[in-house]
Amino acid sequence: MFKGGLVIWIFFGAAWSSAPEPVLPLNEAVQTAIRTNLRVQGAELEVDEAGDMVKALKTRRYPRLEMDAAIERNLTQQNYTFNQGSLVPDSEIGPIPPTDVEITSEEGTTKLFSVGFRQPLTRLYTIALEICEGYVTTDMAVQKVRWTQQDVAYLVKLQYFQIGRILGDLQAIDESILFLSSLSDLVKNYVDQQVALEYELLDVRARLAQRQLERQRRIDEMITGKERLNALLGRDVETPFSVEHLPIPHQVVFDTSKSLQLAFEQRADFLESQLAIEKAEYSYDVKKSEYIPDIDIHFRYLKLYDVNLIPDAEAFISLDMRWEFFDWGRKRDELSSRASKIAGAEVKMEEVRNKIEIEVRKSLRKLDTAQESVGVARDLQAAYREKVRVMINRYREQTALLTDVLEAETQLDRANSDYNGAVLSVWGALADYEKAVGEV
Repeated sequence: MFKGGLVIWIFFGAAWSSAPEPVLPLNEAVQTAIRTNLRVQGAELEVDEAGDMVKALKTRRYPRLEMDAAIERNLTQQNYTFNQGSLVPDSEIGPIPPTDVEITSEEGTTKLFSVGFRQPLTRLYTIALEICEGYVTTDMAVQKVRWTQQDVAYLVKLQYFQIGRILGDLQAIDESILFLSSLSDLVKNYVDQQVALEYELLDVRARLAQRQLERQRRIDEMITGKERLNALLGRDVETPFSVEHLPIPHQVVFDTSKSLQLAFEQRADFLESQLAIEKAEYSYDVKKSEYIPDIDIHFRYLKLYDVNLIPDAEAFISLDMRWEFFDWGRKRDELSSRASKIAGAEVKMEEVRNKIEIEVRKSLRKLDTAQESVGVARDLQAAYREKVRVMINRYREQTALLTDVLEAETQLDRANSDYNGAVLSVWGALADYEKAVGEV
């Protein structure tokens, strides 16, 4: 989207660095941040977490396998009495048992082992809804990653442009230092000739010292800016680099309606708000499915050891049903709460829609203003540069005062800074537009 035109050369190297530093192109910086930024990595971990939760939900569709084992110590003695004829009152051989029989349990330990499985039937519907809800949660996490990438890319661009702005200001300051140094020599010569006064020389030297101090401040700001950009790129903050020169973008005009359509198709926060509605709807259906009775197929095998009185093994298969037929209105209230979440998600989506529309329109207005400011700043820069040339010639001819020369130089210095800022404001406005429409 950024197109080249006239070029602003940002000089770096020997002027403020003892050794040349590798150039970091803007696109490379953005792509590196998208891959290695710590915020992006944290958002990607949330995608993995959501995906693992879906995998866990899928396992609930399969039978639940269970195994129990125990060793029990008999602490009390139990007596069992079978009265005469309690089993068979009358038979060919007489009553069974023929007399009262008393059996006493043995002391010691009893070992128990059981294995079984339970296969859900009606709950499979609820599980399917929960899996669908999990997929939506995963998609929301993916959109969060995209939104984080878009935000990080925007911050990288702004920081990159800020470093470029500082380098441009350093170039203007160096030009001012060179001018004031030459002017200082000229005024000193005039002072020696008693054509100029001593305070005028001191004024020029003071201005020169101020420019040199300002230059050092800007270098400090540039170092801090590079450290911040390195942090955004997820690498050591002391990694050396320099930024590339930035061309003046051609005049561009974007259609508002197409830009809004593009934003609604690409903005991760808007897509996430739509997914939030879908997630709330699945959550409502999951809660509603609790009205359905739970029916399972249950199989179990039980084995006892060191038991002689009763059968030591048994196996059974059953069809179990559990149904909470009265819950004092709990499910109804919970459903009402889930319905409110759906309505809240819909309201949130409209809020995001309005926010996006405002941001897109604002970015377009900002871009138009920034592009117009470049021409104005260029004209002022040319005018004040010519004014400085005229004033310094008049001062040499002693037809202009030193204050006029210094005033013209101050105006030129401000015009240089304004022009550099106007050009980079176009880049910043383009970055705002790209973020507004959801582009990286």
